[in-house]
Amino acid sequence: MQKHGIAASIKHFPGDGVDERDQHLLASVNSLSTEEWDNSYGRVYRACIDAGSKTVMVGHIMQPAYSKALNPELKDEEIMPGLIAPELLNGLLRGKLGFNGLIVTDSTTMAGMGTVMPREQAVPLTIASGCDMFLFTKNLEEDFAFMTEGVKNGVITKERLDEAVTRILALKASLKLHEKNNIPDESEARKIVGCAEHKAVSREVADKNITLVKSEKGILPISPDKFRRVLVYKKEGAASAFGGGITSGACDKFIEKLKAQGFDADVYIPGGGWEGMAKPVKEVYDNYDLIIYLVALATKSNQTVVRIEWAEPMGADVPVYMNSIPTIMISLENPYHLLDAPRIKTYINTYGGSNEILDELIKKLIGKSQFTGISPVDAFCGKWDTKL
Repeated sequence: MQKHGIAASIKHFPGDGVDERDQHLLASVNSLSTEEWDNSYGRVYRACIDAGSKTVMVGHIMQPAYSKALNPELKDEEIMPGLIAPELLNGLLRGKLGFNGLIVTDSTTMAGMGTVMPREQAVPLTIASGCDMFLFTKNLEEDFAFMTEGVKNGVITKERLDEAVTRILALKASLKLHEKNNIPDESEARKIVGCAEHKAVSREVADKNITLVKSEKGILPISPDKFRRVLVYKKEGAASAFGGGITSGACDKFIEKLKAQGFDADVYIPGGGWEGMAKPVKEVYDNYDLIIYLVALATKSNQTVVRIEWAEPMGADVPVYMNSIPTIMISLENPYHLLDAPRIKTYINTYGGSNEILDELIKKLIGKSQFTGISPVDAFCGKWDTKL
């Protein structure tokens, strides 16, 4: 990255992923011991620092073991997330790991900072504690006033302010921003972004990565001669302004591509009634040769969990026909949906819903391409019934 004039950033210090909770919503915890941290996250950060990374982004993440090791007088309630934890920024990152570049906060609009102290205190403390750059404001005028007050009342010393500004200017100078026009030329960018070469790479990646997790004998490949009448169950989330909606519309595109191959495809619409009033199962038996569940539930920020939520009434769209009608479940995003549909006999993960991925998926379904992807995670979710 840095060979091309882009400052690499190591994120999110002191290490995300130990706590399943979302730091957009609270201050999360890296609960490893100092020894465990040194042998995992510490090795990664040190390698990136030694390789010359210019910046580190600090998260709304606490590391209690190191906070107490570096400041034994800290009480539990005084342990703070990295961006306002001077012992982690100065003692661990600057000191033990030897980082001498720019430290930037993660977004300060996240609740991980707001849940531990009043904002008027937290805003200047990010700089006073050792961060050099403040990322995003919640309210520009108010946050600027909080920061200015922090300088006036001595929370941010002149020395600390000068050091932070110097590091910002040094970073810009190291990228030679003062010697070139740094405003992107949109017309030039459009010649590159989405070009044929990049789309070819996308197709190659999709071809190699789409994973057939498990398969019922005799179902794949599918064809209009074998399974002309297809019932598609769409399970998709609403588009999000931040971090979601990547696969928005992908289900409809998939159905169009399926029809283009000669299949007749209907979309399931939840309905029916409660006990004694539901539609006869025979209606499905008589009208469809194949059922496809297409799940497009993207993991996104500010969301606590991604699980399939079945329709009313009484889980109207739960897979209950798979013992009578060949059924395939395809997840375009989250690879763990077998947890909520364990007895599905044919299950595919695609890890995305781009046009190139959908094209490669269709090829594999109809037998024009082989499944070669190897699951990077435990798609069986540690359950015995998901392997049935």
